[in-house]
Amino acid sequence: MATIIQPRICKLTKQEGQAFGFFLRVEKDTDGHLIRSIVKESPAEQAGMRDGDRVLRVNDTFVDKDDHHQVVEKIKTYGNQVTFVVLDDVSYVNAKKQGSDLIEISNLNSKFIQPVINGVNGKTAQPKLCYLVKESSGYGFSLKSTEGIPGLFITEVSSIGVAAEAGVQLNDRLIELNGENVENFTHEQVVSKIKGAEDYIVLLLVDEESDKYFKNKKITIVAPMASVKNLPYQPRVADITKGPDGYGFYLRDEQGHQGISHYIRDIDPDSPAEKSGLVDGDCLVAVNGDDADQLEHEALVEKIKKCGSRTTFLVADSQTHELYKKAGISPICYWNEVCKPHRHQELEIETPNQTTEAGEEQRFKLRHIFKGDEGYGFILDSTEGVQKKFIKQVVAGSPAEKAGLEENDVLIEVNGVNVEGDTYDELVRRINQSGDRLSMLVIGREEYNLHEMKKIPTNSFLSSAETPELASPAAQTEEQSDGQLDGQSDKQSDRQIDKQMEESNSEEPIADSPPEENKERAESISSSSPEEESDDDTQM
Repeated sequence: MATIIQPRICKLTKQEGQAFGFFLRVEKDTDGHLIRSIVKESPAEQAGMRDGDRVLRVNDTFVDKDDHHQVVEKIKTYGNQVTFVVLDDVSYVNAKKQGSDLIEISNLNSKFIQPVINGVNGKTAQPKLCYLVKESSGYGFSLKSTEGIPGLFITEVSSIGVAAEAGVQLNDRLIELNGENVENFTHEQVVSKIKGAEDYIVLLLVDEESDKYFKNKKITIVAPMASVKNLPYQPRVADITKGPDGYGFYLRDEQGHQGISHYIRDIDPDSPAEKSGLVDGDCLVAVNGDDADQLEHEALVEKIKKCGSRTTFLVADSQTHELYKKAGISPICYWNEVCKPHRHQELEIETPNQTTEAGEEQRFKLRHIFKGDEGYGFILDSTEGVQKKFIKQVVAGSPAEKAGLEENDVLIEVNGVNVEGDTYDELVRRINQSGDRLSMLVIGREEYNLHEMKKIPTNSFLSSAETPELASPAAQTEEQSDGQLDGQSDKQSDRQIDKQMEESNSEEPIADSPPEENKERAESISSSSPEEESDDDTQM
């Protein structure tokens, strides 16, 4: 009987200057590109790579038949994030014997593939927050402790109780109760706390498989790591486009559930604020994904001004704020989990009338990036002789990442001007002159390569691409505890966010541009060949 062959997906992410933590080898009398010498706690180990695995694909490119150095160059090209499709040693040997089609079974859409994320097969290792409202019969679960085994575990979950509805499962381990860590509490202490709670409780739990993963990696489980998708009350996203009279609300600092917070007040009828769904008393959690609680009132007002004519707020009503406080987390966790991975998709430009010969839609992406204290947060590839301009690196947590810019995106336009013919220096100069906001039209590298292969001019797909209106730095505000965002210009002009934006032609170099003398940004890879005639060995 044929052996079941099941490739795995391993997604590796490393920091700049860090290695992936494995050697890629070609060994004498052994087929394939082998994974060897995996470094403990490295990105390779955390992604689920195993010694002896064979690399079948690198970012969806089949490489099993490629030369060793070709594979190394492919890996280098993709920078700090690379997706590998691998097959364990025994399965690889058996697949060769059976004459299996490795190209087909390693396809990223193949039914054979088993995802490995954070080292846990088929799922992400993650704790969970469960919100339980007490019924007359209780919460619908029991707790147990076992002598010699630390921790308290969920048992006897009622199938029709509130615990099951909230996502509580058998053998989940209890980490926190109402934001307080109870891992070292006795059974009696935890039961007493549950009985003494109000009509609802918030539990931080971890399932059995994820718990093993975190213990193996020596990772302390805390509430901000948890998924918030199951919580009954969630923050709201409000996309606001500024009107002729401004946004139409006041921003005030007030005492809230967690100290001084920023609150939406005095919303004008039929204003952009009201139409976006803002409600009087909403707490402003984030502006364009940046945590508002980290900013003083004046700095937050200035940030909103710099957003230009459109901005995105994350807000929470009092009930939501209270729930997140009880869970021991900030509502910004909702943005990081639910909104951040998908917000950039709304800016993608679809051109349904333009297709490749295969009938596939081509999609350009328009990215609006607001400059931060450390620059925009991306590095351009500066390799000499490379005509196309692409993004070499996107700094984690930077404005570029928050705007949806991705590594290996190919740059087509900057502020509505085509830059495909620009030199590296001309492109850097153009970006420097953009002030505090930059608009970039980009396309994924693979789609760009498809354009070149099909000899399709990129400008033939840009007819529907709007030229973005750039926002320049806002004027300074007076020190207040109350900032009006409605554009009125009478006695309250000292506390409003101005409609007029000042022009800026800053010549300050962008912090994230590579220095002039450093034309080669590709990181070095040390290579050695213990047996030059047969073995290749490259540290990744």
